[in-house]
Amino acid sequence: MKRLLAFLLASALSLTTGAYADPATDQRPINVRIELQVVAVPEAIAVPLAAEMMKKDKIEAAYVKIQELLAKGTAKLIGWPIVTTFSGQRAVSEAIHEVRFTTEYSPPTVNLTPNVPANATIKIAPSVDVTAFAGIPAAFETRNVGVTLEVEPSLSVDGKTINLNIVPQDVRLRGFNKVTMEVRGGGGKVVVEQPEFDVKKLTTSLTVRNGERVLLGVYPTDEPPKHIEFFILKAEAIPVE
Repeated sequence: MKRLLAFLLASALSLTTGAYADPATDQRPINVRIELQVVAVPEAIAVPLAAEMMKKDKIEAAYVKIQELLAKGTAKLIGWPIVTTFSGQRAVSEAIHEVRFTTEYSPPTVNLTPNVPANATIKIAPSVDVTAFAGIPAAFETRNVGVTLEVEPSLSVDGKTINLNIVPQDVRLRGFNKVTMEVRGGGGKVVVEQPEFDVKKLTTSLTVRNGERVLLGVYPTDEPPKHIEFFILKAEAIPVE
């Protein structure tokens, strides 16, 4: 894993200073590559880095610092989706696992069968406490947890800029909470478990220069604690060899 991360970081650093082909003069077919690096950086370091990454003349140097923090283990790589697609073609990259949970519950039922002969004459006064029963699952839903990148790029005619319709998100399962619900008709209460998700999501449209890196979003996060999560975007035209 460490060797793979080192290779990816080295590749990213080499691309930072690489030359880009000009689609206006290059007659080869062209794809558009979009990458989103999701990184959690300690708060004390993240605040000044975020300020640097919002400046065009300092963002590349700040990005290099983040890669060094990743290599040292000071920062944590949450996700790094990369998609390559045609101009004007929607693309999706997912690194997720599915969480299945109940969305609808049926109230519990109570059956009483007295342990006496069927022909016996007996007066039964059952006492049943239905103040808190577990609900019966009736319907389910699946939620994707992880990093997802959904994007539709459009390369300009001169190849200098790329228009992006983009939806990056990081969804995490925080845990399950017990919820008490009233049963209709005064039938007591039902206790169920419901998931709690932490969602960092951005839906936007923007124009970037070919090969430009931009800071899309900055989010406080509890995992790891006292960290700030960066959404770092890069889009570039890639001539087909």
